[in-house]
Order: sequence, then C-alpha cells, then structure tokens
Amino acid sequence: MPALNVVALISGGKDSLFSILHCLANGHQVAALANLHPQQSDIHDLDSFMYQTVGHNVIDLIAKALELPLYRQPIVGSALSTSRTYDNISNHEGSRPDEVESMFSLLSRVKEAQPEVDAVSTGAILSDYQRTRVESVAIRLGLTPLSYLWQFPFLPPYSEASLLRDMSSVEQDSRIIKVASGALDDSFLWQNVANPRTITRLQRSAERFGVNGDGSTIGEGGEYETLAIDGPAPLWKHRIIVHEDDQTIVGGDAGTATLEIRKATLAAKTSHHSTDATEVRQPPLLDDAFQVLQEELILPSTNKLLTDDLPEASEAIQLPINAIQGGHVIKVDNVMSPGLSASEQTKGIMSKFTREHGTLSQSIIHTSILLRNMEDFQSVNAVYGPFFQKPNPPSRVTISCGERLPEDVLVAISFTCAKDTLAEDIHGLHVQSRSYWAPANIGPYSQAISIPHSITTTESRHQQPRLVHIAGQIPLVPSSMEMISQPADPDNGASVAECVLSLQHLWRIGTVMNVNLWLGAVVFLGRTANDIPRERYLHAARQAWKRAHSHGSAVPKDDSDASDDEVDVWDRKYGRAGVSEPPQSASTYRSTITNECVPPLFVAEVQTLPRNAPVEWSSTGWTDDQSTFHVLISARRDASETLLAGWLALSSVAEVEPILQAAQIPGEALCTVYTTSILPSVLVDKLQPQVIPCFRLWDEDGHRLAAVVSYMMA
Repeated sequence: MPALNVVALISGGKDSLFSILHCLANGHQVAALANLHPQQSDIHDLDSFMYQTVGHNVIDLIAKALELPLYRQPIVGSALSTSRTYDNISNHEGSRPDEVESMFSLLSRVKEAQPEVDAVSTGAILSDYQRTRVESVAIRLGLTPLSYLWQFPFLPPYSEASLLRDMSSVEQDSRIIKVASGALDDSFLWQNVANPRTITRLQRSAERFGVNGDGSTIGEGGEYETLAIDGPAPLWKHRIIVHEDDQTIVGGDAGTATLEIRKATLAAKTSHHSTDATEVRQPPLLDDAFQVLQEELILPSTNKLLTDDLPEASEAIQLPINAIQGGHVIKVDNVMSPGLSASEQTKGIMSKFTREHGTLSQSIIHTSILLRNMEDFQSVNAVYGPFFQKPNPPSRVTISCGERLPEDVLVAISFTCAKDTLAEDIHGLHVQSRSYWAPANIGPYSQAISIPHSITTTESRHQQPRLVHIAGQIPLVPSSMEMISQPADPDNGASVAECVLSLQHLWRIGTVMNVNLWLGAVVFLGRTANDIPRERYLHAARQAWKRAHSHGSAVPKDDSDASDDEVDVWDRKYGRAGVSEPPQSASTYRSTITNECVPPLFVAEVQTLPRNAPVEWSSTGWTDDQSTFHVLISARRDASETLLAGWLALSSVAEVEPILQAAQIPGEALCTVYTTSILPSVLVDKLQPQVIPCFRLWDEDGHRLAAVVSYMMA
C-alpha cells in the first residue's frame, strides 16, 4: 500500500490527535497540521455546528510539541446547511459562505504550500455531519479522507470505552476542558480522559443519562471536550505543561463549565515515555461472529459439484430495453448507445436517459453497469460520475460480461428510480473515508440507498418498511483499500477469506441501514481473478451465507425516526433522554438482520469484477422489525400470501411458459434475469426484465442452472 502524505485536521482534542497515531500505524506520513479558530482571539468557545474551538489558544503549542508545520485560519460564516449531508453546490449559491468552506480555503493553502500532501485525517467517530463535510472538502481538493476512528465503538471489542483504553495504552494524555452534560460537573475538568478512574466515572454518568452505543462515554454528543497535552513518541517530541495557577474555571449556561488556560509551556519528554506511536491497537479485520464463521467454514476435499452437465455458455445475449413501473419505483433497464469507445457509449447512455426520462434522472437510487471489458471501468466512471453531483449518489453494482454482451456493446446500464413523490424520503449512506469499518466508496456511488416500500399504507412515513439497495461488495481491506492478501495456502483459504470479508461488508452496511431481512443474494464470481476453481468459491459462499444467518444475533432497534435529515444520523438512532438501556459495560455489537430464515442464494460466474476481485456480493435489504419472515420453496405461488420478493431457478429456458404461469409473478414486479442462455421471447415479453449475461449459474446446493429470475415488489 503506497504511503500517503497526510495533513491532520486538529481541534486540539483527543480524537483528532489519536487519529494521527492511526495514520502512522497504517504506514502513512504526517506532513502538516491544520486548524480553524474563531475570528476573535478572545472567544474561547465558538458556537459552531462543525468545529471544536475550546482550547484553541493552545494549538500553536501542540504543533511545536509535534514539531510539525501548522496552518491556521479563522472560521468565516456559519452553518447554513444543518442537514446530515453537505451539498457544496447549493451552499455556494448564496452570498454568505457556509462555515465548512473555511476548511476548503485552509486545505487549499496547505496543498499550495506542500504539494506532496494527498490525504487529510479527521477524528470523526459517529458524526455523519462532521464526516460528510470533511469528505466533501477532501474530494473536491483531490485528497484521500482518512477517518480511522469511524464506527470505532461498534468494532471489536464492542465497547465505547475501548477507544479511551487504547489512548491509555499508548500514553496519550488528553484533559477534559469543558463539560456540557447534566451528568458531568466541573470536578471532571482537567482530568485525563484515559485515566481508568475517569473512564469509570464517565461510564457511570453515561449509564444514568445515555444509551449504550450513543457515544456519550467518549463525548460524541458534546458531553465534554478535551485538550491533548502529551502522547507517544515519535509523534510527540515534547509535552505541554499547564500549571494550576494558569487555569480558570468559567461557568456557563445550562450547567456547562469550561477550563480556560491563560498560559501553557513546553517541556522535554521524560525517559519513562517509551511507547511507540505505531504500536496503537488496530481493530481486527473481522467481527467476532465472522471470525468464528471463517474458522468453522470447511471446504470439501473435491471441487466437483453435485451436477455440472450443462455446457459453458459463450454466445452473445441480447439485452431488451425496458421501462417498467412498480410501486414507488420506475426501472429503465439495459440502456445502450452507439459509440466507438466505452466512454462515448456511456455519455450517450446518460444523455439519452436524461433526455427521455426527465426528472427521473434526479431520483436514481441504484444502477447496474455491465461492461464488455473491465479495463474501461475508469473511463466509464469519468463520464458517469459528473451526472451525480448531489450527496448520496445511487448505489451500484458493476460487472464485466465479456463477449456475452451483444456485438459492439461496450456498456449497458440499468437504472432504478424513485418516483417524484419520494424525493424527501430517499435516505443514503455514503462513506468516502478510509476506516476499519467497511470499504470507502470514492466516486459516484453510495454504500446504500433506501426508499419506503409501497405495499404498506397504514404506517406513517417514518414507520414504513423500506427497501435498501446495497452496492456490490468485494473483499477490500477497509483501512488500506487493498484486496485482502492471499493466505499461505491460497487454494484452501483464499476463497473462504474473500467470501467472508466481502459478506461482512454487506452485513455491516445492512446493519447501519437497519436491514432486517435480505431478499436473497447473488454472488458474482470473476472468472479471470485467479487460478482457484470457481467451485471452491461457490462452496465458501453458500456456507458463509447460511452460517452468517445463524451466527448473527438480531438486536432490538430504536423506534426513533431514522429519516429526519435535520439531525445527525447517530443522534437520531440512539436518542438519549428517558430511555432505559443496558449499562455502558454491555457489548455494543449490532446486528439487525433476522436469523428466522435463510434467504435464497445464487452464484453467477461473469467475466471480471472491479479490481479483478474473485467475488462480489449483491443483495437488496428490507427493513421491518415488526414482521415475521419465512422462505417458501414451491413450484407454485400461493396468491393469498404477501409477497416481498421471489426467485425462479430454471434448469432450462425451453418450455418456460407453463413455469411462468405456475409462478404467478405479478405484473408490477421488477424483474432481473441472470442467464447463461438466449432467452425466449415469451419470457422477455412477460417479465420485461433487466438481463445479466453469465457464463455459469448455480443454486446454493451447487446445481447448474440455465437462468435465474429475481423479482421484487417495490
């Protein structure tokens, strides 16, 4: 992994300084520090949605203690946009700047002075508000955003206090300089937040007023602010000394109290400071449940499947262009355009869609991109990306189908769009920062987009079940964005490790989006990825899928509204007042996904996957924790049952009409056909499907199939 040259955004608090240690632990170099401060130097605590400013008068000493260049600039403007996400285009239209644009100006100065800087670190832990704004600035400046503390309390060992204990283990000394919670009084001021006694006091206070996992123990709700005064070498070259006579406690409104520092000095670090900054603990790659799953997963000694009597397909498959409406969704499938290159065809596709479907281009929630050659991925992205300038672009699955695409077709795109009436009800998750949580989505696609489901009319808009469209997940290591390394015995272990890691990505994203049920899944296998037989991946994927549904333990969801865009997503999900919850010592592990049933799984071999990955998981989630789910395996559907989604496995596409009649697929269902065979017109005309050409298809028991029909009520 190439080392990045990082400018660290620092407030002076514990998290921004601790994030620097994780940058070093991941092999990066810290080139500079950057800080934003109040315009008036005598203001110690600016009322800002975005920036911690208390203790800003000590920032210069922190830079000297670290012996790093410091760039500072006053905060101009205020929070014009207070939504969870940040739209820099809208916030450039007025005459007054949003306070976020001060960061853009500051980091532009850093890049001009130090052109080698190519990344920016932030201490964001649970705040989408903070993270999305830093990401907006970073991406516009061509910087890689690093948020190594993102979701930290929900990673092993599943404890809020683990962050503070990690700080203690490397001797980072951060003092509490402001309290703003009824549970904390001024006796907490100037206490080392990583001291075991202080941690215990914070946990006890959080038990009284907080919710397990809400971040109150680590001050994520503004319960307290800190100032880092010492830490491990080689990052910290000196320590900061503040004598008691130079401290003043100032009371504020609503029980707040601030410790103002009149004078601070530097001192040489003593010899007992022997901890190395690079020794900071990094969370394990896998959650405990997925680690157990991986260890228990056993591959057969033979690669032979139950049935493999179908010839491997090679002929091109035609892609019918369809537009179908179902529920809250309109799908426009298999859109193609002439052109001599993939980028030219992509431009034609996007222009054609915008021209023919008008306002739908502003409400695309998911796309499927079929390429002839994965080598065209970057050039296609370069044309595709500018069409999505707003926050939370569509989720996306991209595969290469090789010569199975029609002649002269280099790109085909299918669009899933929400109706105009849902404009305010589209929710997204778009994390562009590197972290230990899940892969960053740099570029024009979100991890997940959700919309209300149309089958229920009795619930309010905040209680309606939702469909969650998830981006395809490949086995990238989140902290490095590199493919997971091959084990010593790749033939036996690679397929397991790659299937399990990419499935965990799907699970973690689904949990954040409150997915309770997967509506089935398709695992794509790239035939060009490596020499390991694809059958081993099939065995690994089907076992991982079944075991994930038995190892995961669903936890109760908060009934709070997860859609109000005017409040931070984590505050919405874990609201505090008057709620009785487990003590802070309880595990913060989350899994919202039911283990009542194991949804269908199918495996599709295609030409190539992004990053030449061997495996990619694709699924759609359903959020509704008030329902009971089951999977019915039958040749004929019971029309009296409420249908969410269905799958039709075909060993042959000949004589398919009676099978379709028995299946009773509703006319308003949105259909996708994964096929190795040329499809008969009766199937295409009846289903009007999105078509995904494959080389081989299997069911979860290893039986070869000619085609799989996936249908969903939206």
